[in-house]
Amino acid sequence: MSDMADRNTDAVFVFSPALAGFELSPDHPFKPERARLAFEMCAERGLLTGGGVRIDEFGEPEEGLLETFHTPEYIALLERAESGREVDVEMLHHGLGTAENPVFKGVYTYSKLATTASVRAARAAAAGGSAFNPCGGFHHAHSDRASGFCYINDAVIAILELKRKGLRVAYVDIDAHHGDGVQEAFYDDREILCVSVHESGRTLFPWGGFERETGAGSAGGYNINVPLEPGTDDNAFLFLFSEIVMDALGLFAPEVIVGTFGTDTFATDPLTHLKMTNNGFVDAVAMLRSHFPRIAALGGGGYNIDNAVRGWTLLFAELAGREIAGGYGGALGGVLLGDPSIAGSDLRDMHVYTTGKAQETIRERSETLVEWYRSEIRPVLA
Repeated sequence: MSDMADRNTDAVFVFSPALAGFELSPDHPFKPERARLAFEMCAERGLLTGGGVRIDEFGEPEEGLLETFHTPEYIALLERAESGREVDVEMLHHGLGTAENPVFKGVYTYSKLATTASVRAARAAAAGGSAFNPCGGFHHAHSDRASGFCYINDAVIAILELKRKGLRVAYVDIDAHHGDGVQEAFYDDREILCVSVHESGRTLFPWGGFERETGAGSAGGYNINVPLEPGTDDNAFLFLFSEIVMDALGLFAPEVIVGTFGTDTFATDPLTHLKMTNNGFVDAVAMLRSHFPRIAALGGGGYNIDNAVRGWTLLFAELAGREIAGGYGGALGGVLLGDPSIAGSDLRDMHVYTTGKAQETIRERSETLVEWYRSEIRPVLA
């Protein structure tokens, strides 16, 4: 963990207990209960008490937030789906009632609560600290339809909240899946820098997010995609994060960052094909936090619950500048699975590295992406 002794601002854990009680369907890979488990793990490790940290717990959603991005027609359909019993052709046309986005009891309330949590996180970052909402980062939703487990796009709504406050905002997405809904929302807006590092659309939903998708019109160059080859490990990821993401952010100089920090980049995630661990994940967060202390962090994907709980606990510790209190890892790892030289090692993964021909291919592809960025994108931002 980086040296953060000089940090004086608050780190806020935004949490609505009600969110963990929703279930998309019994066999759906997205489990909202991850938020509660991450909250409990942070509490167990002493991250939620003491100076500089606070919990923002709320019960009721704030009204009027969905309307800042989503169409009235779509919101009306989402509200009609609240009972969990009604699905019709119009709903299906807008992505509701599919296998990816099933209609379930409370879906409208769930959507409003998750959005409220992300907006509260954004407001906390605007006030000068960092904040984390684990039940957020629904970056696939479009203004008029659900997509990819995402019913609403809380990330877009959080960015718009900060933009209305007159703040310069960058969006950083390190979820394994391309943040296509956020890209679409700001594709022609040069006031928002959008950066998404994700598994290549050649091998993973939503089948896009290629490097040549750079923005429209005068916003060309303000949308940056870093597609990763299957098998990308921590070393390759951190090389790209440093050379592209951090460089672009340095040039754009945002006042606040909204980020989606999914843990589905990890090697043991069942839906993706990358080979990262939570070591590379938290190192990227540390790099980001050391230069840009105002971060509204949103959870995103992660379909191995253990990965999400450990990864997000490490994430919040980094945001708060805290060392993690030791404890028996048990099913969460322990020193037999972690690196005992690292503080809080019972939450850390073993390092995993890609070798051989695959490593060479990933290295060559990574260098090509950096060259592309330096020749085509950097001159626009500089």
